[in-house]
Amino acid sequence: MSKNTTSVSFHVSGMHCASCASNIQRALRKTEGVSEASVNYANEQATVAYDATQTTPEDLTNAVAKTGYTAHLDSQQNTDRAEQERNRELNHLRQKLIVSGVLSTLLMLSMVPGFRMYLHNPWLLWLLATPVQFWAGKRFYLGAWSGLKNLSANMDTLVAMGTSAAYFFSAFVVVFRDWLIQNGIETHLYFEASAAIITFILLGKYLEIRAKAQTSSAIKSLLGLQAKTAMVKRDGKWQEVSIDQVQVDDHIRVKPGEKIPVDGVVITGESSIDESMVTGESMPVTKQEGDSVIGSTVNHSGSLEIRATKVGSDTLLANIIRLVQEAQGSRPPIQALVDTVAMYFVPAVIVLALLTFAVWWIFGPEPRLLTALVSMINVLIIACPCALGLATPTSLMVGIGRGAQTGILIKDAQALEVANSVKAIAFDKTGTLTAGKPAVHNAAYKQKEDEKTVNGAIFSVESLSHHPLANAITGYISKKNARSRRKKSELLY
Repeated sequence: MSKNTTSVSFHVSGMHCASCASNIQRALRKTEGVSEASVNYANEQATVAYDATQTTPEDLTNAVAKTGYTAHLDSQQNTDRAEQERNRELNHLRQKLIVSGVLSTLLMLSMVPGFRMYLHNPWLLWLLATPVQFWAGKRFYLGAWSGLKNLSANMDTLVAMGTSAAYFFSAFVVVFRDWLIQNGIETHLYFEASAAIITFILLGKYLEIRAKAQTSSAIKSLLGLQAKTAMVKRDGKWQEVSIDQVQVDDHIRVKPGEKIPVDGVVITGESSIDESMVTGESMPVTKQEGDSVIGSTVNHSGSLEIRATKVGSDTLLANIIRLVQEAQGSRPPIQALVDTVAMYFVPAVIVLALLTFAVWWIFGPEPRLLTALVSMINVLIIACPCALGLATPTSLMVGIGRGAQTGILIKDAQALEVANSVKAIAFDKTGTLTAGKPAVHNAAYKQKEDEKTVNGAIFSVESLSHHPLANAITGYISKKNARSRRKKSELLY
């Protein structure tokens, strides 16, 4: 990799399906200076490696814009923007799902003989089906048009073609019903089929987006570890400022029980710090003058004054968050195979649908036109391979997000894929795979009569400390005293 190569991850809004991600990925890879580009539809994230001497972030934004989508390179706001867009889309989808569900139900009831005769009016059925087709199903037309502009077919192309064929054929039947009857052609309506298909696929989209919103909680939980404010020395006075206002070389005071706001070096003071969220160490680490401290770790006992060395996106936690985002957006080798299959699958389905129409038109029974059209629509709809392009990236996103929540940072998707073949894991030290909370299980005394006196003296001293070992001792004594009081009360009764 060239020394000028820069890697950037950013959010892309406006994608409708996995094929959209493939179109954006191809456009980015064709951009001059880009050595590698990966776009993940599951978390709507793009990761691009490019030569900074040949390409600028504006070039990447323009490349994405030409495909009909929007790139957001202000990475610090990516998580919030993605969540806001996802919530907004969920609300819109919920509204469309309710309306299309009601209208589709009415259209389905029209198939029941003798049920509300006015529901059998073809003009009314056309009126009920139109909002579902063009309002609720708008996203499928937008997705199909996006693919057409990029000279490719996507999942939405199949849905748009199939439902449009059913809808417009039914509209033709409504308008030219008498003419068709005169020519001996049966006049069936398929408004309920196109509406039901759109409703069911919208339901799938809604569940899919809701699942993505839940898996993004891994990033949110990591962001929640960050301190929100810091006590900084400015002009000789201590003042509380927002974390984004802290600068390198600022002097920061951290009291016992507070989070260390940023990465830094201890200037004065001594304390024990819980670094388990980063290192996995269950026991606090003693820090004194000259020692480095990590932002968002917890100060346990003493008061510290530190000098900030890394702030904002340079802190260790910010780098961890970025690694998790990049890992969720990375692509394993098997995804390349899935994308290749999906890319050729859609055009192949369209060709098969047209071939099906031709075969039934030539060799099928009467009415040939109707039978051929219905058969073609069935092929287009049933073959819609949404799961093909979504299964792998969604499962990777969920797996990597779940790992981050439990403290396991997965480098990339390939590492997760090869983990399947792992037979044994060797850890470098003891004390790492623990609950992270010391506990006293038993205590021995020279004489039974000394227990109460010794426990009282120890509790008086250790209850003033915040150290985990002190908490373990006082917790043990408190439980022992509670059991003693319970036994005495039982004897009294």
